[in-house]
Amino acid sequence: MTRTRVGRLERTRYGYGFVRVGEGEDDLFIPPFAMGPALHGDLVRAGFLESRREGDAHEILEVLERTRSGIVGSLEPRGRLTLLRPERPEYPREILLTLHGRNTVPAGGRAIVRLTPTPPEPLEGKVIKILGDDDPREDSWIVALEEGLLTEFGPEALAEASVFREASVGEAASGRTDFRDDLTVTIDPVEAKDHDDALSVHRAVGGMHEIGIHIADVSHYVPPKGALDLEARERGNSAYLADATYPMLPEALSGGLCSLVEGKDRLTLSVLVALDEEGRVGKSRIVSGIVRSAASLAYPEAAKLLREGGPGVPAALAQLDRIARGLKRRRMEEGGLDLDLPEVRARLDERGEPVAFDETKRLATHDLVEEFMLLANRIVGGRALAREIPFFYRVHERPRYDKLRAFFEAARYLGRSGAVPFVTEAKQLRRFTTTGKTTRDRIVNLFLLRAMEKARYDLVDAGHFGLGMRGYAHFTSPIRRYADLANHRIVKRFLLDGAPHSAGDPWAFADGWLSAATATHISATEMAADDAERTVTKVKAVRYAMQRLGEEAKGTIVGLTPNGLFVSLEGWRIEGFLPKRAIGDPTLTMAEHGFSFRSKRSRHRLGLGDSVEVVVARADLERREIELGLRTRASRRPKRHDRVTRKSRSKRRR
Repeated sequence: MTRTRVGRLERTRYGYGFVRVGEGEDDLFIPPFAMGPALHGDLVRAGFLESRREGDAHEILEVLERTRSGIVGSLEPRGRLTLLRPERPEYPREILLTLHGRNTVPAGGRAIVRLTPTPPEPLEGKVIKILGDDDPREDSWIVALEEGLLTEFGPEALAEASVFREASVGEAASGRTDFRDDLTVTIDPVEAKDHDDALSVHRAVGGMHEIGIHIADVSHYVPPKGALDLEARERGNSAYLADATYPMLPEALSGGLCSLVEGKDRLTLSVLVALDEEGRVGKSRIVSGIVRSAASLAYPEAAKLLREGGPGVPAALAQLDRIARGLKRRRMEEGGLDLDLPEVRARLDERGEPVAFDETKRLATHDLVEEFMLLANRIVGGRALAREIPFFYRVHERPRYDKLRAFFEAARYLGRSGAVPFVTEAKQLRRFTTTGKTTRDRIVNLFLLRAMEKARYDLVDAGHFGLGMRGYAHFTSPIRRYADLANHRIVKRFLLDGAPHSAGDPWAFADGWLSAATATHISATEMAADDAERTVTKVKAVRYAMQRLGEEAKGTIVGLTPNGLFVSLEGWRIEGFLPKRAIGDPTLTMAEHGFSFRSKRSRHRLGLGDSVEVVVARADLERREIELGLRTRASRRPKRHDRVTRKSRSKRRR
C-alpha cells in the first residue's frame, strides 16, 4: 500500500498546488482536478495518483485541518448559508459556508473570514473583521490578518510588560559586568524601532582587540511560561511590513526597556572576543552586562562617519570596520556564500499610496554589523553544541539535486560556463554567482536563491550550508525572534563564563518552551511573516501600476511559465506579468529548456534576461496582479552570448 503524506497545501492562482510535507523532502504536486474540497493553507493528507513525465502527481485524500489564515472577500446570503467570494486567486472563486457574524456585514460587503479548523465539513467560519472602502493605509493590516499574524496584544501580556520601570535596570545591575564607561554604539536601519545589539572595541595586548558584542537581555523581562512568553512564542517573531510593524513584544519592552537606546542604561548578554585585523579569533567570554550606548546610528549615518573619520565614534567605527573586513575574508575562505540581492522597499505618502520603490544600497556598515553578529551567533551556538544542551540551531540544508540542476541550466542559459560540480559546499557555487549590478547578474543570483532550501530552527545541528558553518544559532535579536530569546535563557543558566556547571538539568529547565514543536512553529511563523512582507509589497506595486495604466516601460524578462513572462520593470522596480496571449503571435512555443519562447513565424525569441518594451495594460488590486502588454521587441541577444549558449548545449549533448 502506498504511504500517504501529511502537510500544508499551497495552491497557486493557476489551480494546481503543492503539499509541503517536511524539511528536506520533495513537495507533492497536486493537479487541479485532484484538489477535492481542500483550500489553500489546509493541513491535508495526500496519496500517490500517477506518474508523469514531469514527475509524480498526488491527490488530496483528506482535509485534516482548515487553513489558519484569514480569507478576504465579499459576502452574499444564500438562505442559511453564505457565499464568500475570495479576492486572492489562490482560493476558489466561491466558497459556500455557514458563517457566524454575517449579519454585521452588509450584503455584498467585504470582510475577513476565519474558518473553523474542525470539523472540515460542512465548512464553518466567523467574521473577524469588517472592511470598509478601500484604504491604502490598511494594506498591511489586512495582509497580516490573512496570514494569521497577531496584530494586537492580550491584556495579560500588556499588564506583565507594564510592571517594569526604568529604575528596574539599576536594580538589576549588581553582579553584572559594567560596560557603561566603554564607547558603545548601535547601528541599525533608518526606520528601526528597536535596537537589539551594540558594539564596542578595546585595544588588547599582542595586536589583538577585544570586541564587545552586546545583546539586549530580553530574558530578564520575559520569564518562561508567563503571559509575555506565551504571546511571544505564538508570534514567533516580529513582522515588518511596508507601512506597519507587528512586534513580538509590547512597545514598553521592544521600544523601551529592552532596546539599547542612546544614553540609557540597559541590561545585556555580552560576547567579548579577541580579534586581530586579519580576522583571527582568539579567546572569548560570555557575560551578563550593563551598557549605555554613546550613539544610536543609522547605517547611512555610520557610513558617513566612517568615511569622514575623526576621534571618538568615527575612530571606533574605523577599527571595527578593519576587523570586520578581516572576518569576512576568513569566513569566505572557509566556505561562505554571499548573494548580492538588494532589497526593494515601497516609499509611501501619508495616505499609504506608493510614490516610488527604492533599492536599499549595501554599505560598508551593513557588512560591519553582519560580521560581528555572525561571529557572536557562532560562538554561542558552538558552546551549546559542545555541552550538548537544548538549543535552537539555525539549520540550512544542502540544496536538493533537482533544484541545483535547474539553477545550473538557468545559469548556463544566461552565459555562465564551466563544468557542473557535485555540490557539497556552498563555496563551489561562487563561480556561478556574481557581485555584478546588471539585471542579468541578479537573475542568476535569484535563481540560486530559489534553489536553496529554506533555513529553519531545529534542536539538532545539521549545519548551515549557505554560511558554511556548524554549530550556528540565533542569539543576537531577542527582541524580534523567539529563538534568540529562548537561547538567551539557556545561555544565562548554563553558558555564562563563571556560571556553575551544576545549575540543574538543562532539558528539564527547557521543558515546554524549547522543544521540537516550538522549533517547527517558529519556523512557520517566520515564513508567514516573510510571505506577508512580500504580499504587502506586491499590493503596493499594484497600486503603483494603477496610477500608470497605459504608460510604457522598459523591462527585463526574469521568469517564464507556459502562460507567459514575468518582467521586471526598470526604474520602477516592480514586476508584472506579460501573458502569452498578449504577445499576439500564435506560433510562440516554449523551448524545451523552459527559458525562452520561440516564434515559428518570425524566428524571434523572448527569453530569460532579454529586454522588452511593455505597456501597463491592467492592474487588479483584488487579485494582486499587474498585467502587461508587449509594445515592441527592444533588443536581440548579443551574438557572442548565442555562441556561448550553443557551445554549452553541444557539450551537454556529448
